Amino acid sequence: MSAPLHIPTLAHRIAEYIRAEQLPPGARLSGRKLASLFRVSRSPIERALQLLEQHQVVTAPDHTGGYAIGVAAAAASLQSLGAESESEDERLYLSLANDHTAGRLPERASENELIRRYGVSRATIVRVLLRAAAEGWTERLPGRGWTFIPLLTSELTYEQICRYRIVVEPAAMLEPTFVLNRPAIEARHAEQVALFERAGPDLSPVEVFESGSRFHQVVLDCSQNPFFINGLAQVNKVRRLVEYRKTLTSRNWLERCREHARIAELLLNGTREEASALMRKHLEEGAREKSISS
Repeated sequence: MSAPLHIPTLAHRIAEYIRAEQLPPGARLSGRKLASLFRVSRSPIERALQLLEQHQVVTAPDHTGGYAIGVAAAAASLQSLGAESESEDERLYLSLANDHTAGRLPERASENELIRRYGVSRATIVRVLLRAAAEGWTERLPGRGWTFIPLLTSELTYEQICRYRIVVEPAAMLEPTFVLNRPAIEARHAEQVALFERAGPDLSPVEVFESGSRFHQVVLDCSQNPFFINGLAQVNKVRRLVEYRKTLTSRNWLERCREHARIAELLLNGTREEASALMRKHLEEGAREKSISS
């Protein structure tokens, strides 16, 4: 086992895992799987889940003793979960992500090498690496080694991803199988409004990206087309690290958040065609701005 995590920090990591995997409300959580992922025993996992239950990130155990994803999972406040070392973790995470996408990290590295490189404790580096592993860009090796998985290495690939989204997402909103998930869209609308209302210099590019990804995924999920849904989920994993660098350097990221809210309002009002047109404009302008900012 790795160094033990504080229960609030472990709860935060579980919440991040739920977000990274985009698990929908009602999906079941395996305590055994979480214990294996975070390399802790079942006891701290249970205590962390109890804390998450208080914040409606997970629901109370049913007759089988299992937890499920709650309605507040996507919008859980990092501060309310009390993650004591969140600022340090966030700085390290972004440093690691930037170094990885810039090609400054070796394909494989030991925990000791990373501890020396970033000047942090083993517990901190392990927390951040587990978070990266949940997002799919690191993988634990036998012992205390880690491998870094290349995800996106060229601007051409990034442009192709943008084009894919511009074609697929507006079209998915007009699919004959489209069924509005009103509670989910309302939750994402509230999240976007809260995001641009509290915009400031302390806002993390990770938070902006993850919030936007959740919005787009929930909208696409309404198409009920598994090829669209799975395709966007895979694209989000591939573009995640590049987007962290591009999001807050984009000139109008705040306007993109407002557009998310407006698209949600149009869908809730039943005007899908108008929502689809705005989605296409939104994606085109976002891609153009991030191209300029790169």
